[in-house]
Amino acid sequence: MDQSAYLTASPSSWPLVDVIAKTHDHLVSLRYTPITMRHFATEWRGLVRFAAGRSPPIEILSRSLVEDYLASRAIPLAGAVVRRHAHIHTAMRVLTQFAEFGCCQRRRATAVPQPLLAPMAAALAAYEAYCVEHARISKCSMRHRRRTLTALLSFVQGRGIGTSASIAPADISAFVRSRSHLAQKTIALALSTLRSFFRIGFAIGTLPVDLSDQVPRLRVVAHARVPSVWSRQDVDALLSSVDTASPLGKRDRAILLLACRLGMRVGDIRALRLDDIRWSSASLAIRQSKTGEPLELPLSDEVASALIAYLRHGRAITSRREVFLRGAAPFEPFGSNSNLHHIVSRYRRLAGLRLPRQSRRGMHSLRHTVATHLLADGVPLETIGAILGHRSLDATRVYTKVDMEALRSVALADEGEA
Repeated sequence: MDQSAYLTASPSSWPLVDVIAKTHDHLVSLRYTPITMRHFATEWRGLVRFAAGRSPPIEILSRSLVEDYLASRAIPLAGAVVRRHAHIHTAMRVLTQFAEFGCCQRRRATAVPQPLLAPMAAALAAYEAYCVEHARISKCSMRHRRRTLTALLSFVQGRGIGTSASIAPADISAFVRSRSHLAQKTIALALSTLRSFFRIGFAIGTLPVDLSDQVPRLRVVAHARVPSVWSRQDVDALLSSVDTASPLGKRDRAILLLACRLGMRVGDIRALRLDDIRWSSASLAIRQSKTGEPLELPLSDEVASALIAYLRHGRAITSRREVFLRGAAPFEPFGSNSNLHHIVSRYRRLAGLRLPRQSRRGMHSLRHTVATHLLADGVPLETIGAILGHRSLDATRVYTKVDMEALRSVALADEGEA
């Protein structure tokens, strides 16, 4: 999200001193570090002095006040935020976000998360056990559900609620409002998880009332967003930037090739095991982490050579069966929450690549790139779907939109020249 997106809100009137005090207490409860809180307090004091120096003095927080304050310091309101201005924008963002939603969402997980109360943890554990044992929910999906429900239960705990049975419709509404800064698809998935939690909780007896009908619904058009795609030149530059003289470089090149050439999901790369490599048939035989379905992929000479180089000269000697391990002792596999984004980012910077600002730049964009390039090469959708491990051809058809967008851009360029 753009750092200045909070400026698009249209609040009514907020008492400036009160909202600063309440925001401070809320961020402390979220385990923001003391040094971060000192930085925020410095910026907030600057905002208060600026407001007091206006004629007449301003006593309420408003969008225009924040805009004028940033302008007085020659800090851009929109666009890319330089490093020295980032903490100032963040201080203003959390302040206005709390004023509007009554809470602030951290951009990354806290190092020491707020523990759930025993009744809350028990309700979550019962729900998870039912999903795994009876609904056959995959580990990947369950991880996302657990994250959403932990956020919900932590949120209502902060409102003074001690048990999941005491959650009321007003608490659900407040939690949903607190997530309104997220992407629509993310919100829709979270709402689906909430409905499942309340429905199943009532069915298994951990909740006295089924509140699933109190969770709002959000209609999201399937595949509305055009997938982000790298050019062939950018992919080649990314791979060429990897220094394979080091063990870490050997590992990273093998990981990137699995994404760039085979279109493997991050979860499948992360979970790849030595037993999944079929050297005799030059293939990978995996069970997809997302769907649980088996998938066999061919090993090209390029990918096989990279794997061999890493396994022979880059991988630490260990009893672990996962192929890819961290680069420092104790040489464990990547965690289940790691999306390997740091690997793409590192070599994208080394290659000097400047992708379009709105494009996605992580591992999943490389999967999109494989599919789009195969389509451009005339590979049938059915074959592309089989390579990507799609259950439905509808999931593969989204890549036809990329070609349509390219054609549309060419048509518009021609109109401009006419």
